[in-house]
Amino acid sequence: MNYVLQITTLLKFNVLEQVSSTVPNFGLTTRFEYFFRRLNPSTSFVERAVSQHSTITALIEDKRGLASALSPRCFLQGSYKQDTAIYTINDVDIVALCELWYPGSGSGKNWDRDEIFDTIAAPLLNDWRYKDKVRYSSKSTCIKIDLGIKVEILPVVYRAGNNDFYYEPFCLYRPDKGLWVEGYARYHQQHLSRKNRNSFGNFIPAIKVFKHLNAKFSLGVTSFYIESLLYSLPSSLYEGGPAHYIEKLLSYVSALPAEDWYTMLLNTPCGDRRLFSNSEWSFANWEQFHKVIKLGAQCAELANRSTIEDDAVKVWQLLLGAEFFPYYVSS
Repeated sequence: MNYVLQITTLLKFNVLEQVSSTVPNFGLTTRFEYFFRRLNPSTSFVERAVSQHSTITALIEDKRGLASALSPRCFLQGSYKQDTAIYTINDVDIVALCELWYPGSGSGKNWDRDEIFDTIAAPLLNDWRYKDKVRYSSKSTCIKIDLGIKVEILPVVYRAGNNDFYYEPFCLYRPDKGLWVEGYARYHQQHLSRKNRNSFGNFIPAIKVFKHLNAKFSLGVTSFYIESLLYSLPSSLYEGGPAHYIEKLLSYVSALPAEDWYTMLLNTPCGDRRLFSNSEWSFANWEQFHKVIKLGAQCAELANRSTIEDDAVKVWQLLLGAEFFPYYVSS
């Protein structure tokens, strides 16, 4: 069922005949625990991701290997690193920071983008496990390896004048712009971790909930945009159990029209660019997302105000999916 039909179902659904001024405690804790167990990737996916990351990083960083001329050092970014992956770990994002400044900066050997990509890819193309699975072109942002689990390697370089591995921004090539631009990865992760600590440990789980809604309604919103939006919301909204903070977050976002949100000067966590813009989160996609959030807020409010437990469960099932939020959960 596409998201339009699901929205219609939500609008027509009306099982709640009684409304309470307080949020009753139906003991939904076990159902939400089940919900998050279903969201979180299994240990088998984690183990596979760890194995592939370790092997590929070792090949790229080998000091006597085919990429050694760039002295690359690798670190992780993305949902696997940030513990915001849902369902499965279907991709591992590796940043390969090369020991040179961006081309044209006037510092060091003037490597061009293609030379850098070819050098980082060389040890993978020379390895029997990966050589037939490596994919990239002159228009690629990263080097991809399809192993069932997708590994994406992003070659980046130092910004001119910097050679500190831990200092950001670094520079990455944007083929759509034909330019080297500044980027962040570890700083972004640090901001998310700090926000989680300041938000009662519920910020990371909330990201997973919103990503689940994004997937359930086939909205196609980039995970980075969801993280950035939730990062901008007050930490006080994350207090309480899942039924409470999910409602508060959905209600807060839906309280303003999509147009009003889009005109706000909301920046990404590292403050390097605006979240809402034609080059980032388009208005058409945001408006679609906001519509679902508004309906979700109505559902969460109805579920939390219901005086009948079965009614509350039915509404949560419509929002989150019956397979994720069942009637009965074994203890």
